[in-house]
Amino acid sequence: MKENSYTRKKVGLPPGTILYTGNKINKEIGMELYSFDGNKVSKRKIEKDENLSILNQKGKLNWLNIDGLHDADLINKIGEELNINPLVLEDLANVNQRVKIEVWENYIFIVLKLTELNPKNKNIEYKQISFILGENYLLTFQEGNDKIFDALRKRIELPNSKIFYRGIGYLAYAMIDIIVDNYFVILDFLEEKIDGLERKILNEFSDKLAEKILKLKSELSYLKKGIYPIREISAKFQSEDVISYFGIKNKMYLSDLHDHGITICDILETMTSRTSELFQLYYSILSNDMNNVMKVLAIISTIFMPLSFLAGLYGMNFKYIPELNYQYGYFILLGIMVVLVVGMFIIFKKKKWL
Repeated sequence: MKENSYTRKKVGLPPGTILYTGNKINKEIGMELYSFDGNKVSKRKIEKDENLSILNQKGKLNWLNIDGLHDADLINKIGEELNINPLVLEDLANVNQRVKIEVWENYIFIVLKLTELNPKNKNIEYKQISFILGENYLLTFQEGNDKIFDALRKRIELPNSKIFYRGIGYLAYAMIDIIVDNYFVILDFLEEKIDGLERKILNEFSDKLAEKILKLKSELSYLKKGIYPIREISAKFQSEDVISYFGIKNKMYLSDLHDHGITICDILETMTSRTSELFQLYYSILSNDMNNVMKVLAIISTIFMPLSFLAGLYGMNFKYIPELNYQYGYFILLGIMVVLVVGMFIIFKKKKWL
């Protein structure tokens, strides 16, 4: 629904128009700036009306984090100060943007999806994080004030922290690595769900399991849509034009990130196959249970066929049936019926039908 609404609003507007597509319009914009001058790291809040030329200061490395994407004027102001293409500004305000990496003349633009597990309802939540990495600055754009980088902030604020010494590109890598590591947490969670469903299908089979498998398949499909492109992005991290922004000395870290991307996609493919196999297993056991029911009904019907025949034979309305006047005829007939039932049970046991 969000994407359709966004498409309708975009009709007739020129390319590069900043249009926020989220639902946190009333949220207060927050901006936090970390600056490194070669000796120490300083941290402070930035106001919306403040001069942002400090981001372009030579001899300083700056990380500016923006919480909130609904202020088009602020985004335009940042874009004008750093000469960022309007198409990039348009994309970062669209929270339904696909995961991607773009190389521009003076910066690279990266869009990733952050996945988090809601501790209350155990649902997977998706949030968009955009990066603009220049020669001496890093901009991160988030829709809300997520805590995912808090551990990194603590590392930066430690005395004698070496993060900025490795360059602004290393800081960008560290953030992307945190996001990718979070993918493994979600994959582990889903793998446990698959294992649990598999055990339930084998040991606690019920009709409700089909709905749970469908929900799992839907979660996995949405997750795949959000994070599968990490393989393509991590592959681009190996190109020279991208490495130049992260720094040649950080090339080995980017290679490690590429390996993680391949591993994530391989796990996703395996989990997708396992989910499809869960359906096959479910319907196989359901069919087997149905066959067992039909077998029991068939056995019962087979047992009662000769009994029904005998009951029907002596229930005919003929005047002269020789056995009717025999003193022990009733008991003999009951005995024959018992012998037939016992005999058929023995035959079924030997055939292993019971």
